Amino acid sequence: MPSVVPPHIRELALVLHDLSRGIARLGPAQVGLVPLPATEVAVLRAVIAEPDRSVSEVAAALSMQTSNVSAAVRSLSKRSLVDKRPSAHDGRVTLLRPTAKALKEHSAIERAIAGTIYAALKGVSDGSVEALLRAGPAMKELTNAMSAQAAGRVPVSAP
Repeated sequence: MPSVVPPHIRELALVLHDLSRGIARLGPAQVGLVPLPATEVAVLRAVIAEPDRSVSEVAAALSMQTSNVSAAVRSLSKRSLVDKRPSAHDGRVTLLRPTAKALKEHSAIERAIAGTIYAALKGVSDGSVEALLRAGPAMKELTNAMSAQAAGRVPVSAP
């Protein structure tokens, strides 16, 4: 991690952090669900994005310890959000799938988040809305770069 971060990058990082925390808390609450811990959210999103992966594969994709992913999967299974089944190729390997309940709740949360952001944008100037919309691809690229960095595929260096 760089020891000196330019002030404008620090400000951007903190704004994005505050926004992401607000969104993470907001979505589940809007649809009457108890928010999941961050680790469980990350694991569930990974399972929804790519079903039929093993705990080890999910852990590698998220740059997490296998034991932490296993603990999250146990909790998600107890909540009926993830199903586990043995691999057809290797019975020692357990594959993970989202349940219908998980998919339904995930969809409801995404709709609530989109609706809330849409409503909030009505209180933002047209110019700022346009700037935010133009920034979408750049934010996606930043998300991908952060994921690659977390997975160890990209060295951490100063901007």
